[in-house]
Amino acid sequence: MKRIGWWHFELMVPTEWDIAAQGGARSVQVFRLADSTYSIRLEVSLEKVPFEKAKSAEELLNAYRKNWEKKIEELKKKEGIEAELKHVSKDEVSVRGHRIILWAFRLGGAPMMAAVWYCEKSERAVSLTFTPRSGGDEGLFRSILDTVKCHYDSPSERALWSTLLFDLYLPQAYQLAAAKFASTATYCLFTDSDQERYLLAGYSGLASFALGRYRKGPREWFEKEILKDAIKNFRQQPPKVKFTQESESVITFSGESFALTRKGKRVFLGRVWHDRKIDRILAAAVLYPALSGEEAKNALNDLVVQLSGREI
Repeated sequence: MKRIGWWHFELMVPTEWDIAAQGGARSVQVFRLADSTYSIRLEVSLEKVPFEKAKSAEELLNAYRKNWEKKIEELKKKEGIEAELKHVSKDEVSVRGHRIILWAFRLGGAPMMAAVWYCEKSERAVSLTFTPRSGGDEGLFRSILDTVKCHYDSPSERALWSTLLFDLYLPQAYQLAAAKFASTATYCLFTDSDQERYLLAGYSGLASFALGRYRKGPREWFEKEILKDAIKNFRQQPPKVKFTQESESVITFSGESFALTRKGKRVFLGRVWHDRKIDRILAAAVLYPALSGEEAKNALNDLVVQLSGREI
Protein backbone atom coordinates (compact mmCIF):
# COMPACT_ATOMS: atom_id res chain seq x y z
CA MET A 1 0.00 0.00 0.00
CA LYS A 2 1.08 3.60 -0.54
CA ARG A 3 -0.21 7.02 0.47
CA ILE A 4 -1.80 9.21 -2.21
CA GLY A 5 -2.73 12.85 -1.71
CA TRP A 6 -4.56 15.40 -3.85
CA TRP A 7 -6.78 18.41 -3.10
CA HIS A 8 -5.81 18.18 0.61
CA PHE A 9 -7.26 14.68 0.88
CA GLU A 10 -5.11 11.62 1.58
CA LEU A 11 -5.57 7.86 1.72
CA MET A 12 -3.66 4.60 1.40
CA VAL A 13 -4.24 2.56 -1.76
CA PRO A 14 -2.65 -0.49 -3.45
CA THR A 15 0.87 0.22 -4.67
CA GLU A 16 -0.02 -0.14 -8.36
CA TRP A 17 -2.77 2.49 -8.21
CA ASP A 18 -2.08 6.04 -9.41
CA ILE A 19 -4.02 9.22 -10.10
CA ALA A 20 -5.38 8.93 -13.64
CA ALA A 21 -7.51 12.07 -13.82
CA GLN A 22 -8.19 15.16 -11.77
CA GLY A 23 -10.14 18.37 -12.04
CA GLY A 24 -11.68 21.17 -10.08
CA ALA A 25 -14.48 23.68 -10.38
CA ARG A 26 -15.60 26.52 -8.14
CA SER A 27 -17.03 24.28 -5.43
CA VAL A 28 -16.23 20.66 -6.44
CA GLN A 29 -12.84 18.97 -6.75
CA VAL A 30 -12.42 15.44 -8.09
CA PHE A 31 -9.64 12.94 -8.67
CA ARG A 32 -9.72 9.34 -9.90
CA LEU A 33 -7.39 6.45 -9.21
CA ALA A 34 -6.69 3.68 -11.73
CA ASP A 35 -5.03 0.29 -11.30
CA SER A 36 -2.27 -1.27 -13.40
CA THR A 37 -4.79 -2.12 -16.16
CA TYR A 38 -5.75 1.59 -16.39
CA SER A 39 -9.21 0.80 -15.04
CA ILE A 40 -10.72 3.42 -12.73
CA ARG A 41 -11.08 1.87 -9.29
CA LEU A 42 -11.83 4.84 -7.07
CA GLU A 43 -13.24 8.33 -7.54
CA VAL A 44 -12.94 10.94 -4.82
CA SER A 45 -15.32 13.91 -4.96
CA LEU A 46 -14.92 16.85 -2.59
CA GLU A 47 -17.60 19.53 -2.51
CA LYS A 48 -17.06 22.74 -0.58
CA VAL A 49 -20.04 23.23 1.75
CA PRO A 50 -20.02 25.90 4.50
CA PHE A 51 -20.57 24.54 7.98
CA GLU A 52 -23.89 26.36 8.33
CA LYS A 53 -25.15 24.49 5.25
CA ALA A 54 -23.80 21.10 6.24
CA LYS A 55 -25.90 18.03 5.42
CA SER A 56 -26.23 14.78 7.31
CA ALA A 57 -24.78 11.55 5.94
CA GLU A 58 -28.32 10.39 5.05
CA GLU A 59 -28.96 13.58 3.06
CA LEU A 60 -25.65 13.20 1.26
CA LEU A 61 -26.42 9.59 0.37
CA ASN A 62 -29.82 10.60 -0.96
CA ALA A 63 -28.20 13.30 -3.12
CA TYR A 64 -25.54 10.81 -4.27
CA ARG A 65 -28.20 8.30 -5.33
CA LYS A 66 -30.25 10.95 -7.16
CA ASN A 67 -27.13 12.02 -9.03
CA TRP A 68 -26.67 8.45 -10.31
CA GLU A 69 -30.35 8.29 -11.30
CA LYS A 70 -29.90 11.51 -13.26
CA LYS A 71 -26.85 10.12 -15.06
CA ILE A 72 -28.73 6.95 -15.97
CA GLU A 73 -31.64 8.95 -17.35
CA GLU A 74 -29.27 11.06 -19.47
CA LEU A 75 -27.60 7.95 -20.87
CA LYS A 76 -30.98 6.54 -21.79
CA LYS A 77 -32.02 9.73 -23.61
CA LYS A 78 -28.73 10.39 -25.41
CA GLU A 79 -27.46 6.89 -26.18
CA GLY A 80 -30.40 4.60 -25.55
CA ILE A 81 -28.48 2.79 -22.81
CA GLU A 82 -30.62 1.40 -20.02
CA ALA A 83 -29.15 0.56 -16.62
CA GLU A 84 -30.86 -0.25 -13.36
CA LEU A 85 -29.68 1.21 -10.06
CA LYS A 86 -30.29 -1.36 -7.34
CA HIS A 87 -29.72 -1.12 -3.60
CA VAL A 88 -27.75 -4.00 -2.08
CA SER A 89 -26.84 -3.01 1.49
CA LYS A 90 -26.06 -0.08 3.77
CA ASP A 91 -23.68 0.11 6.71
CA GLU A 92 -22.01 2.69 8.95
CA VAL A 93 -18.35 3.16 9.83
CA SER A 94 -16.40 5.83 11.70
CA VAL A 95 -13.27 7.46 10.32
CA ARG A 96 -11.39 10.35 12.00
CA GLY A 97 -14.43 11.07 14.13
CA HIS A 98 -16.85 11.21 11.20
CA ARG A 99 -19.95 9.08 10.78
CA ILE A 100 -19.74 7.56 7.30
CA ILE A 101 -22.48 5.76 5.42
CA LEU A 102 -21.20 2.87 3.33
CA TRP A 103 -23.55 1.93 0.51
CA ALA A 104 -23.30 -1.15 -1.72
CA PHE A 105 -25.31 -1.06 -4.94
CA ARG A 106 -25.48 -2.47 -8.43
CA LEU A 107 -25.32 -0.39 -11.57
CA GLY A 108 -26.57 -2.29 -14.58
CA GLY A 109 -25.67 -5.48 -12.75
CA ALA A 110 -22.13 -4.39 -11.90
CA PRO A 111 -21.28 -4.21 -8.18
CA MET A 112 -20.34 -0.76 -6.84
CA MET A 113 -19.67 0.74 -3.44
CA ALA A 114 -19.80 4.27 -2.09
CA ALA A 115 -18.94 6.10 1.11
CA VAL A 116 -20.35 9.55 1.94
CA TRP A 117 -19.85 11.96 4.81
CA TYR A 118 -19.40 15.60 5.80
CA CYS A 119 -16.08 16.81 7.19
CA GLU A 120 -16.83 19.83 9.37
CA LYS A 121 -13.15 20.70 9.83
CA SER A 122 -12.42 21.07 6.11
CA GLU A 123 -16.06 22.03 5.42
CA ARG A 124 -16.42 19.56 2.57
CA ALA A 125 -18.98 16.95 1.58
CA VAL A 126 -17.03 13.83 0.64
CA SER A 127 -18.04 10.94 -1.58
CA LEU A 128 -15.93 7.97 -2.61
CA THR A 129 -17.07 5.67 -5.41
CA PHE A 130 -15.35 2.29 -5.52
CA THR A 131 -15.44 -0.29 -8.32
CA PRO A 132 -14.75 -3.82 -7.04
CA ARG A 133 -13.00 -6.38 -9.22
CA SER A 134 -13.71 -9.44 -7.08
CA GLY A 135 -15.99 -10.57 -4.28
CA GLY A 136 -13.37 -9.85 -1.64
CA ASP A 137 -12.83 -6.23 -2.60
CA GLU A 138 -15.27 -4.93 0.01
CA GLY A 139 -12.54 -5.55 2.58
CA LEU A 140 -10.11 -3.55 0.44
CA PHE A 141 -12.49 -0.59 0.30
CA ARG A 142 -13.00 -0.67 4.07
CA SER A 143 -9.25 -0.81 4.66
CA ILE A 144 -8.79 2.22 2.36
CA LEU A 145 -11.45 4.14 4.32
CA ASP A 146 -9.58 3.44 7.55
CA THR A 147 -6.58 5.39 6.19
CA VAL A 148 -8.47 8.47 4.98
CA LYS A 149 -7.28 11.92 6.04
CA CYS A 150 -9.99 14.41 5.05
CA HIS A 151 -8.70 17.20 7.29
CA TYR A 152 -5.47 18.19 9.00
CA ASP A 153 -5.11 18.30 12.77
CA SER A 154 -2.67 21.19 12.73
CA PRO A 155 -2.10 24.22 10.43
CA SER A 156 1.60 23.30 10.38
CA GLU A 157 0.97 19.92 8.70
CA ARG A 158 2.01 19.83 5.07
CA ALA A 159 -0.38 18.64 2.38
CA LEU A 160 0.62 15.74 0.15
CA TRP A 161 0.39 16.11 -3.63
CA SER A 162 1.18 12.87 -5.51
CA THR A 163 2.35 12.65 -9.11
CA LEU A 164 3.54 9.61 -11.02
CA LEU A 165 7.20 10.41 -10.36
CA PHE A 166 7.36 12.28 -7.07
CA ASP A 167 5.46 13.36 -3.98
CA LEU A 168 5.39 16.96 -2.85
CA TYR A 169 4.60 18.08 0.69
CA LEU A 170 3.52 21.72 0.64
CA PRO A 171 2.13 24.20 3.18
CA GLN A 172 -1.66 24.03 3.34
CA ALA A 173 -1.94 27.60 2.03
CA TYR A 174 -0.99 26.37 -1.44
CA GLN A 175 -3.67 25.09 -3.80
CA LEU A 176 -3.36 23.66 -7.29
CA ALA A 177 -3.70 26.39 -9.91
CA ALA A 178 -2.93 24.30 -13.01
CA ALA A 179 -1.55 20.92 -14.01
CA LYS A 180 -0.44 19.12 -17.16
CA PHE A 181 0.23 15.41 -17.43
CA ALA A 182 1.92 14.29 -20.66
CA SER A 183 4.70 11.93 -21.71
CA THR A 184 6.99 14.79 -22.74
CA ALA A 185 6.27 17.06 -19.78
CA THR A 186 4.32 16.95 -16.54
CA TYR A 187 3.98 19.93 -14.24
CA CYS A 188 1.95 21.23 -11.31
CA LEU A 189 1.55 24.92 -10.51
CA PHE A 190 0.53 25.82 -6.96
CA THR A 191 -0.48 29.19 -5.59
CA ASP A 192 -0.89 30.85 -2.24
CA SER A 193 -3.31 33.44 -3.56
CA ASP A 194 -3.40 35.49 -0.37
CA GLN A 195 0.36 36.07 -0.54
CA GLU A 196 0.59 36.05 -4.36
CA ARG A 197 3.18 33.29 -4.32
CA TYR A 198 3.62 30.50 -6.85
CA LEU A 199 5.45 27.18 -6.84
CA LEU A 200 6.13 25.30 -10.08
CA ALA A 201 7.39 21.72 -10.24
CA GLY A 202 7.72 19.56 -13.34
CA TYR A 203 9.57 16.78 -15.09
CA SER A 204 10.00 14.95 -18.37
CA GLY A 205 9.44 11.22 -18.39
CA LEU A 206 11.33 10.95 -21.69
CA ALA A 207 14.62 12.72 -21.05
CA SER A 208 16.43 11.26 -24.05
CA PHE A 209 13.61 12.33 -26.37
CA ALA A 210 13.47 15.85 -24.94
CA LEU A 211 17.22 16.32 -25.10
CA GLY A 212 17.30 15.11 -28.68
CA ARG A 213 14.37 17.24 -29.78
CA TYR A 214 15.48 20.58 -28.36
CA ARG A 215 18.85 21.99 -29.44
CA LYS A 216 19.18 24.10 -26.29
CA GLY A 217 18.52 21.04 -24.16
CA PRO A 218 16.73 21.31 -20.80
CA ARG A 219 16.36 25.08 -21.08
CA GLU A 220 14.39 24.93 -24.34
CA TRP A 221 12.35 21.98 -23.05
CA PHE A 222 11.43 23.97 -19.95
CA GLU A 223 10.51 27.11 -21.88
CA LYS A 224 8.38 25.34 -24.48
CA GLU A 225 6.94 22.38 -22.62
CA ILE A 226 6.30 23.86 -19.17
CA LEU A 227 6.76 27.62 -18.81
CA LYS A 228 4.81 28.55 -21.95
CA ASP A 229 1.76 26.68 -20.67
CA ALA A 230 2.08 27.42 -16.96
CA ILE A 231 2.55 31.15 -17.48
CA LYS A 232 -1.07 31.44 -18.62
CA ASN A 233 -2.16 30.74 -15.06
CA PHE A 234 -0.13 33.46 -13.34
CA ARG A 235 -2.22 36.44 -12.29
CA GLN A 236 0.69 38.68 -13.19
CA GLN A 237 3.15 38.35 -16.03
CA PRO A 238 6.34 36.96 -14.50
CA PRO A 239 9.53 38.92 -15.17
CA LYS A 240 11.91 37.97 -17.93
CA VAL A 241 14.72 35.80 -16.66
CA LYS A 242 18.39 35.28 -17.35
CA PHE A 243 19.52 31.68 -17.71
CA THR A 244 22.88 30.54 -16.37
CA GLN A 245 24.57 27.24 -17.28
CA GLU A 246 25.83 26.10 -13.87
CA SER A 247 27.17 22.77 -15.16
CA GLU A 248 26.69 20.34 -18.01
CA SER A 249 23.36 19.18 -16.59
CA VAL A 250 22.18 22.12 -14.44
CA ILE A 251 20.67 25.44 -15.52
CA THR A 252 19.46 28.16 -13.18
CA PHE A 253 17.48 31.30 -13.93
CA SER A 254 16.41 34.45 -12.15
CA GLY A 255 14.62 37.68 -12.89
CA GLU A 256 13.03 40.63 -11.15
CA SER A 257 10.07 42.62 -12.43
CA PHE A 258 10.13 46.40 -12.81
CA ALA A 259 8.04 48.46 -10.40
CA LEU A 260 8.17 51.97 -8.99
CA THR A 261 8.35 50.60 -5.46
CA ARG A 262 10.08 47.59 -4.00
CA LYS A 263 6.72 46.38 -2.70
CA GLY A 264 5.41 45.89 -6.23
CA LYS A 265 8.39 43.95 -7.54
CA ARG A 266 8.38 40.19 -8.10
CA VAL A 267 11.27 37.73 -8.19
CA PHE A 268 11.21 34.65 -10.41
CA LEU A 269 13.79 31.99 -9.54
CA GLY A 270 14.25 28.50 -10.92
CA ARG A 271 16.39 25.49 -11.61
CA VAL A 272 16.26 22.96 -14.48
CA TRP A 273 18.46 19.90 -14.41
CA HIS A 274 19.01 16.46 -15.89
CA ASP A 275 19.06 13.81 -13.16
CA ARG A 276 21.06 11.05 -14.79
CA LYS A 277 20.33 8.54 -12.01
CA ILE A 278 16.68 8.38 -13.00
CA ASP A 279 17.16 9.83 -16.53
CA ARG A 280 14.62 12.59 -16.00
CA ILE A 281 14.69 16.31 -16.65
CA LEU A 282 13.42 18.08 -13.54
CA ALA A 283 12.32 21.66 -13.04
CA ALA A 284 11.50 23.81 -10.04
CA ALA A 285 10.60 27.50 -9.92
CA VAL A 286 9.10 30.08 -7.56
CA LEU A 287 7.47 33.45 -8.15
CA TYR A 288 7.43 35.59 -5.00
CA PRO A 289 7.14 39.25 -4.00
CA ALA A 290 10.65 40.72 -4.08
CA LEU A 291 10.32 41.70 -0.42
CA SER A 292 10.26 37.96 0.35
CA GLY A 293 13.41 37.22 -1.63
CA GLU A 294 15.03 35.07 1.05
CA GLU A 295 11.82 33.09 1.51
CA ALA A 296 11.71 32.56 -2.26
CA LYS A 297 15.21 31.05 -2.19
CA ASN A 298 14.22 28.76 0.68
CA ALA A 299 11.03 27.71 -1.13
CA LEU A 300 12.99 26.89 -4.29
CA ASN A 301 15.52 24.88 -2.31
CA ASP A 302 12.67 22.96 -0.65
CA LEU A 303 11.26 22.01 -4.07
CA VAL A 304 14.67 20.92 -5.35
CA VAL A 305 15.26 18.76 -2.28
CA GLN A 306 11.88 17.08 -2.66
CA LEU A 307 12.38 16.47 -6.38
CA SER A 308 15.93 15.19 -6.18
CA GLY A 309 16.86 14.74 -2.55
CA ARG A 310 19.70 17.25 -2.91
CA GLU A 311 19.91 20.86 -1.77
CA ILE A 312 20.98 23.66 -4.08
